[in-house]
Amino acid sequence: MKKLLLASLITATSFGASANAVITFDDSSFGGSGVTFNALDFNFDVATVSQTDTDTNGNASGLEAFSEFGTTDLVNFLLTSSADVAPSAYEIFFDYSFSGFAEYFASTPFGEITDVNFNAGAGALYLDQTADGNFLGATDANTIKIADMSFRFGDCLILNPTGNASGSCNVFLDVDFAPGYFSTAGTADLSTSDNVISELTVTVQDVVGFSPVYGAVGDTQTFEISHDGNMSFDVPEPASVAILGLGLLGFAGARRRKS
Repeated sequence: MKKLLLASLITATSFGASANAVITFDDSSFGGSGVTFNALDFNFDVATVSQTDTDTNGNASGLEAFSEFGTTDLVNFLLTSSADVAPSAYEIFFDYSFSGFAEYFASTPFGEITDVNFNAGAGALYLDQTADGNFLGATDANTIKIADMSFRFGDCLILNPTGNASGSCNVFLDVDFAPGYFSTAGTADLSTSDNVISELTVTVQDVVGFSPVYGAVGDTQTFEISHDGNMSFDVPEPASVAILGLGLLGFAGARRRKS
C-alpha cells in the first residue's frame, strides 16, 4: 500500500506547476467575442463506475478492474442579456471514459481508503450551442467536437468510500484541438501545436453505492462518484524551443572547433 500511496502523491504533483497556459476560446462564429482563461471549471457532476471482483475473492480488497464514464458541463456562457430577446448562450462539455484498477483498504492510519490507478481512457470537448444544461450528444446538429483527448496517466485517492467520502484525482491527457477555436493569447491556433497536455484536477464530493463486499464471487458492482474540479492546459513555449535550438547550434559549433 505504501508504494501505491507514494505513486499517487508523485502523479498528483508531476505537471501541476506548469499546467496553467493562458488560452483564448474563439466564440465569434456564434455571437461572442472570445473568452480567455487558464482553467475550465467543472460543474458538480456524477460519474458512473463499474467495478469487478477481478481476483474472485468476493471483496474489493484486491486489485479490481473498473471502468468509469460520464459527461461533465465545464462552462455555460451567456453571450447577451438584452431584456427584449432570449439570451443566446453556449456550453462546453467534457465527455470521458477511463479504466484501470482500484484497491480498497478497510483500515489504515487515515481510515478507509480506495486507491485508484487509471491505465487507459479517452475524452473529448464538445461545444453545445444551447444553454439547457444537457449534453445533446456527439451527433446532434447543435453539437461540435472541439478537442480530442487521449489518456496519459492518472490516479485517485478516496477516503471513506462507504460513507462521507472525499478525495482527489489527477488525470493527464494529450490534447488535439480542432482548428479555429483555441489559441494562445489570441494568436497561435493550438490545432497546430504538438504536446499539449490537459490536467484534470478533480475533487471527490461523495461516493454512493460502493460496497467492500460483492454480491457474489466474480460479481460486478455499479456505483456513482460525485465530483467537481477544473481542467487546465500545459502548452509548449515556442520561445523556449527557439532558445533551446540556438543552444544546440552553439554546442554543435563548439564540437566542430574542438575536432
